[in-house]
Amino acid sequence: MAENHRVPTTPRGGNSAPRPAATPPRALPSTNAKKKHEEFKNQLVHDVFGRDNKGRVPMEKVAMLIWQFRDDPAVVHFMAQFVAKFSGSRQVFDGIEFYLPQIAHMIIHLEADWDEAILERFALVIAQQSQHFALQLTWILEGAIEDYQPETVEGRPNPGYNQLFYHRCITLLSNIERCVVYGSPRSVELEKMYEKGKISRAEYEQMKLEDRLNNARQITTHGANFRNMILQRVKSTKLPTIPTPALPTKGGRTPTKGSTKDDAAPGPADAATIAADAESTQTSVVQTSTSPTTGKQISKYGGYLLYKRRFRSACYKRKGWKSRYFEIEERMLYCYNHRPSIGGRLVRAMPLEGAVVKEKRGKYPFMFEAQNKHFEFVMRAKNANEMELWMKLLRGESEANALIPHIISDDEMDNAGEEKKDDKGSPGGGGGQSPRATTSANKLTPSQQARYDFFKNERDFVAAVCDVAEVLRFHEPKERKAMAPGLAAAVTLPPCAYVPLCKSTDVWRRVESVMAKDTRVFNTNERCPMIYYFVAKRGERTGLTGLAPKNPNLDVAEYLHMQFQVPDTGKVGKLDVIGEEGNWTESRDEAEEVKEEEDRGDEDDDTLGLEDPTDSRSGTVWSEDADRSGKQKSMRGKGSSTPTRKGNEQLRKFMADNVVKLPSKLSMQINRFESRKKMSYLDRNAAAGSSAATKLTTTPIVEKTIIELPIMENPMGEDSESVEMDIDSISLDGQSVVSREGGSIILGDQVVAFQQADGVDRASLNRAKDVVCGGESWAEKSARMLTVVKEQSEWKGEEDDSIYEIVSFMAKSNDDLRQEVFVMQMIHYFESVFAKSNIPIWLKTYRILSTSKSTGLIEVLTDATSIDGLKKSDKYPDTGGMRAYFEQVYGPPSSKSFLAAQRNFARSLAGYSLVSYLLGLKDRHNGNIMIDTRGHLIHIDFGFAFGMAPGHEWSMERAPFKLTKDYVEVMGGPSGESFKEFQRLFVDGFRAARANSLTALGLVEIMMYKSNYPCFTGTRYGGGVSLKRFEKRLMLDLPEAKVAKKASQLINSSMDNSGTKLYDVFQYHSNGLAV
Repeated sequence: MAENHRVPTTPRGGNSAPRPAATPPRALPSTNAKKKHEEFKNQLVHDVFGRDNKGRVPMEKVAMLIWQFRDDPAVVHFMAQFVAKFSGSRQVFDGIEFYLPQIAHMIIHLEADWDEAILERFALVIAQQSQHFALQLTWILEGAIEDYQPETVEGRPNPGYNQLFYHRCITLLSNIERCVVYGSPRSVELEKMYEKGKISRAEYEQMKLEDRLNNARQITTHGANFRNMILQRVKSTKLPTIPTPALPTKGGRTPTKGSTKDDAAPGPADAATIAADAESTQTSVVQTSTSPTTGKQISKYGGYLLYKRRFRSACYKRKGWKSRYFEIEERMLYCYNHRPSIGGRLVRAMPLEGAVVKEKRGKYPFMFEAQNKHFEFVMRAKNANEMELWMKLLRGESEANALIPHIISDDEMDNAGEEKKDDKGSPGGGGGQSPRATTSANKLTPSQQARYDFFKNERDFVAAVCDVAEVLRFHEPKERKAMAPGLAAAVTLPPCAYVPLCKSTDVWRRVESVMAKDTRVFNTNERCPMIYYFVAKRGERTGLTGLAPKNPNLDVAEYLHMQFQVPDTGKVGKLDVIGEEGNWTESRDEAEEVKEEEDRGDEDDDTLGLEDPTDSRSGTVWSEDADRSGKQKSMRGKGSSTPTRKGNEQLRKFMADNVVKLPSKLSMQINRFESRKKMSYLDRNAAAGSSAATKLTTTPIVEKTIIELPIMENPMGEDSESVEMDIDSISLDGQSVVSREGGSIILGDQVVAFQQADGVDRASLNRAKDVVCGGESWAEKSARMLTVVKEQSEWKGEEDDSIYEIVSFMAKSNDDLRQEVFVMQMIHYFESVFAKSNIPIWLKTYRILSTSKSTGLIEVLTDATSIDGLKKSDKYPDTGGMRAYFEQVYGPPSSKSFLAAQRNFARSLAGYSLVSYLLGLKDRHNGNIMIDTRGHLIHIDFGFAFGMAPGHEWSMERAPFKLTKDYVEVMGGPSGESFKEFQRLFVDGFRAARANSLTALGLVEIMMYKSNYPCFTGTRYGGGVSLKRFEKRLMLDLPEAKVAKKASQLINSSMDNSGTKLYDVFQYHSNGLAV
């Protein structure tokens, strides 16, 4: 990372010694922990590099390797390059996105202490491949910025303020925006070369990766070059440059050229020095440091202004004007108690993007304010000229695009141009070029502007839907329902928006309109969650020409690439604007060759003079499937005498293409593993108790463990009978239409409904929906909404053969969802562990997206209700409990539907019993446990996890997990076959979780490091306590032969536990939840 972004941490109370580098806690702190830890590292290195992975990259082990070798930048750099090399594979990219929380956490909290931005550059490379990835990382950073900013949005001092992490997040956020705007600079050129057959597929993939790596490298080192360019322009406006005075350090020495960074740390200045410094009230360009890569001066705008707090510091104190030092950098306005170069500390900051800057009329002269959604800064200048200058600078920052931050606004440049008409040889004139011309040359091209608009509009759209929930929170519950439709209808829908509760490889669905009348609100004491319903389209034509074939299953990354990664009709801006001059400047011969190629292309083509970027041959986002290449290799092996090479083919390819050397620590680990053939810690324990040892294997992340054919129906057709058929029979332009989660779609002139069955017949589903869904299933509800949409389209006379769907989600405000995101990630990981082990355990892994510290989106669970809602339903049986409900809805105990629903119940109960025990999930009352129409249990709301419980030490929930008498009776009692299946699944799942425990422990260890999650902080759960308890629940020291007996004891101690019953009774009396 560039030196100018490394800011020493200073407490709010004053200056202190530089913060020592903290050593993260290590997992497995038991006997022989060091030996076990080394064995785990050996196994990880071998599994990633020492054997053939058949074209796959085990991302969970890559993430663990980066964490385990976090003290060795050479290993981290090698791993980042290795993963970036194969990020074009959907499987690898899915893994990168799945482990994004851990990657982002390491970038923020580990890389801030490193000398090079290794992981940041890796993230920027991936962001160039998928704007969806860039958005996900942006929302993580925005939440972290709120954690570490010096002042809360209410104007209070932030107790969690960390200057180092705050600046780190601000810098990375700006770099991501630049990365999105630029895209891959040579992507279009490379695509055309590949389409014309000038380069092979392998050459195209390698050159595209090198292009992205170069772009990321320049962006992370852009600061000195940007500010040098800005400095030249500032000179043309006659802004003075104030050199930084050489102040004595804490030891009394004056820093010299050879002094280290810590030696030159500014000490606290005395009152006389501060007062004298404040006299220089003129806005200036402050020289702060020198770039270690270019040697150029890094500059910021800065000066003293009078400032008044938004709130009183105490009720008996008046709000007075105070002299504060302000700086503008990276579209941020920083406020220090005095100049940082003389020991000033940051007291507050404000993002300037989209801020409103205006003069403030009042009691005092020369007042002006900068205001955005959360912050309001009121300032006073010394005179009118200084006030006008500051307002121009702030407006320029608020209106600046992500490409060129911190630039003087156009009106100021016009004034400067008028003053310099006759001074063509000025230093800032660029050798005769006017300042206005210089500004115009750095305007965004149309495609860059389109990417910037999409990136900004998508964030604004998500913020707007959450803002509605925040607005309703301050109204009376009886008013919210009436207000919600109007507020939902007023949400601005950008021309290209989508619901980001998905992966980059999920199907693209563009938000078309909102079904405002169907908006739902939930009234709680502290918040007002809302459920939105949007009409979405897929199968639209994309790209600049609009000539691409329709593909209803186009994924998010492919769509955004086709829509925005297109060549401009004019000359495309070069990347040398942000990097070293000449880095991307073409030679005269190369430029002439490209021009000749373009001229020949114009003669051959009758289109717009460019290749359609959606050409099926290009495959511009994803590389060839690893599975396909693996099959081809196996076929060559059968029919050819060419000997197959042992080892990792991907590693050989990566090292050959990139001309890199395996770091010594990795090669040593591989050699050690191969020579000693050591088994892992769990392997040895397994071998000690049984003849079959369970090896530490790769855990690919899965989406669904069990997939069955859905019931399909045509509500608008004459035949209302349900039929089961192959969903591939439905197609558009030869492309099969997939509806994985059920619901309805408009296809042609009909509305087609998909409904998941899971072995339950239609009659039983209809009876279940009367109790669970109020008489209308999700398939029927979405079909009803789409019928209205279809009628409106026909009334307008529109002809559109795209596919329409209804997408829904819950928007929340005043709620930090980041801990829930992590818990759901762990549930998803264990679901993948069970699927890999072929254990038919069922878990529902729904999407949760945290967009800030207090807002987020949650996937809506359709055809489901809480156990509390089920038992309060008018059609729930008066006696007999849940067993009577199952028989009433699904038929006699011997019927096919009853047995299917009972099986669904047992499999889901086994899954959630395991994750509830392993992850220490608490607050498991009947409002946080749901049941769907097919009999599955689904747990929600993970605010209390890893042993954190309501009441803490006085918690009533002492059982390992919730297993009520009601649940046991549904499975036929302790002697029933369904209950025995539940026991078998629980034991098998516990074994599988233990066999993959080291990766799970590693994921927890990463997120626990300097965490702000409630389950990892405080005296009760901080300091590694939660990790130790998690390890204890896994029982890693238990011999394999005793696992079944111990798991059975967990079941017996949970069954009809008195603490579980007492907590349900407490919730009944306190919150009215059914028992």
